[in-house]
Amino acid sequence: MANFKPRLARPGDVIRSEDWNMIQKDLLSEIEALEARYQELRAYVDNMTQTDILTNLESAVGKSYGLNELIPGERETYQTLIMGLITRQWLGPVRGVVDVCRFTLTSKLEELSYWAAATKGNREALAISIRYVDGTSETTKGLFVHDRDALAPKGEDNPYVEYLISPNQKVWYRYRILNPRPEKEVLSVTFKNSEADCTVRIGNVLQIQKRITPRRVS
Repeated sequence: MANFKPRLARPGDVIRSEDWNMIQKDLLSEIEALEARYQELRAYVDNMTQTDILTNLESAVGKSYGLNELIPGERETYQTLIMGLITRQWLGPVRGVVDVCRFTLTSKLEELSYWAAATKGNREALAISIRYVDGTSETTKGLFVHDRDALAPKGEDNPYVEYLISPNQKVWYRYRILNPRPEKEVLSVTFKNSEADCTVRIGNVLQIQKRITPRRVS
């Protein structure tokens, strides 16, 4: 490359067709490469997401207990004050088919992660209702919840993402669901115990993943 000397044309010089065609091919190749790169960057920007972790969540329905607090009708606690970011657990005010808790979000989201477990679990014992700011709602029923008394295999029904085990081998599982209407702003999320002989509990931590909307420059 050190010996390369460009051939500079002078005004009025005639360019050969071969040279002209080569210039056009080179320009076309550069344009195609730039277009491909633009599409890659555009897809990357359009799919950028942000993850937020919400802790110490409060609910207007249900009842919360500390992790080391004995729940009526149960024999053992989690024997610890905190597991991961979970500090309290929400249960229905009475046993049976009932709302466990309702968390207010006021945010758009693509994906929702929640911590759950159940006494007499390993069954489809949970329903989740997402209510939107415009007054509409979507409910996902028949969500499988694993038993808290021993670590259960993931299985194919609502497999958990990760788990936490207490000093006395009691378990929390993290699950995730997709928002059926990601274009709408979420007002609240309600968790419902849907099996009468099963006691579902929800941790006071949620993780939401939402798409980042790029700011347009005028």
